[in-house]
Order: sequence, then C-alpha cells, then structure tokens
Amino acid sequence: MADTVIVEPGQLEGEPFAAEQQAFERPRARLSRKYTGEFVAMYGGKVADHGPDDEDGARRMFERWGDVPFYIAKVEDTPTEHELPSPETLP
Repeated sequence: MADTVIVEPGQLEGEPFAAEQQAFERPRARLSRKYTGEFVAMYGGKVADHGPDDEDGARRMFERWGDVPFYIAKVEDTPTEHELPSPETLP
C-alpha cells in the first residue's frame, strides 16, 4: 500500500468506506495541525491510528479491528494524486 488511492468524496456514497473518507476530509485543517506528513487511519469517524508508514498503519488496524472498512491517507496540504493507466491501454 505504498501509494494512496484517491477516491473523490461521495464517490462511494452509502458505502462504509465513504463515511470514513468523509470523516478524513471534514476536519482536514485540524488533522493538518496535528498529523501533517503522517498517514492517518479513520475508523468509526475518528482517528484510529497514525504514523509515518501506511503499511504499518494498515497492519495495526487489521490487528486491532479485523476486516472492517477503514480509510488511510497521508495528511498533506495538497493531496498527492496518482494517475494510473487504464488496463485497456496496457500492452
């Protein structure tokens, strides 16, 4: 999970994952003051884990909560976006 997948808020409306993503997006200024440069895991609408590595954070989340929908993203002033090629365009 080295790269963060960007899903636009509301794209998964009605999905538990969307609720966690929206919980990350709403207090971005507060998160920025406390967690800038760290990966934050949202679960139950709250920060459930944070740290410098998203893979370690995901491992801790699975150990602590099991297979539940949670959202991990890096807290940045300007979110990093990754463009991935469509499978149809690959050779």
